[in-house]
Amino acid sequence: MTGLFPQLLLYGLAAAVAAPVAAVVCAFVLGKSSRPLPSSGAFVFGALVLDLIVTTIIVIALGRADASTDIGAYIDLALGAMFLILGVVAIVQKETPEGEAKQRARLERLASAGPKTLITAGIAVQVINFDAIAIMAGGLKEIVLGGSTGLTAVIAIVFLLAVMLLPYYGPAVLFAIRPSSARPALVKMTDWIVSNARMLEIVTGFGFGIIFAIKGYQALA
Repeated sequence: MTGLFPQLLLYGLAAAVAAPVAAVVCAFVLGKSSRPLPSSGAFVFGALVLDLIVTTIIVIALGRADASTDIGAYIDLALGAMFLILGVVAIVQKETPEGEAKQRARLERLASAGPKTLITAGIAVQVINFDAIAIMAGGLKEIVLGGSTGLTAVIAIVFLLAVMLLPYYGPAVLFAIRPSSARPALVKMTDWIVSNARMLEIVTGFGFGIIFAIKGYQALA
């Protein structure tokens, strides 16, 4: 069990950095909504519901797989390839001030929406960030194919989801602890993420792409 959690931390952090837009949406909601914490909670709830459904499906599917095969290694290789492709796409795509302005306008409209819309937004953001869900599948295969069962498996899954969803609930936790100082910090964070989105995609794409590709290759060697 001890060796499992460092592996899950890697997958969880990779999934978290693959979804910086979630932190931006949550920060906008906290800054613009008349009910910051309940509204951000609705956004987080939407993402969590989808993740729990997907987790159940993946765990059932992996439970029927043969643990003696190299399926885990091929999942890691696929994740490595996916991240590398995302990194290449980020290099060739171009950001424009007009596109950034439109993105901010959409976020501001979303920030003032009601609970139902925010729950839907949480689901939508997680669906858009399909790479985060794919990474979660990689973490789940470490749990299921590694032979974890019962309470150990439950704790491991909760840990993976908690790390993975940090961009969703992290800003809200900061806001709940110190609202006055959290507001300017979240504004700075949002501005930085929006302005450096392309750089983030390049760094995380190639960084995690290489890590997972090596991990998969070593498992096959």
